[in-house]
Amino acid sequence: MQVFTDIACHLATAHQGDAKDAGAVLSDRPPSLQTLVLYGQRFGGIEPHFKDYKSAAFEVLHSGLRNAQALTCLLMLLDCATLIAVMLGMLLQAGQHTVIDWHGERGLSFLQLGLRQLAGLCYQRLPLPSLVALTQTNPPPACASQKKRTAFDSRIEFSKVIAFSY
Repeated sequence: MQVFTDIACHLATAHQGDAKDAGAVLSDRPPSLQTLVLYGQRFGGIEPHFKDYKSAAFEVLHSGLRNAQALTCLLMLLDCATLIAVMLGMLLQAGQHTVIDWHGERGLSFLQLGLRQLAGLCYQRLPLPSLVALTQTNPPPACASQKKRTAFDSRIEFSKVIAFSY
């Protein structure tokens, strides 16, 4: 299969036992269960960024921009801001986040923690701390409530696919 007349790709569908509909993945890799697992891992990390761009942090839709080049520049700046904010959020030592995040466990994302930390530093007219490289391992995900934790724990995982076709 090809898209845009010159890009080779593969379409695969997968059905998980408790899902109503099959999921579909378009990939440049040959279809396999491993392709779906990799897609599921990437998708779980991408979806929250759309929410951050739309409403949780940056409200891009309210920018009024319609020009592709202007939107590209804005998104590049927001990516830089996201990286700085995430690094600030991760710099908070264990226990320090409770000053910003009132949840018993970390309920805010590192982005939200970092943005709130940044706002506090700006309010107090303090400099940014020295930023360090992010850790090589992923920290546990934030969940603001037991309901969110249950939803996270019961999300669809492509690694549990029971039927696969291409």
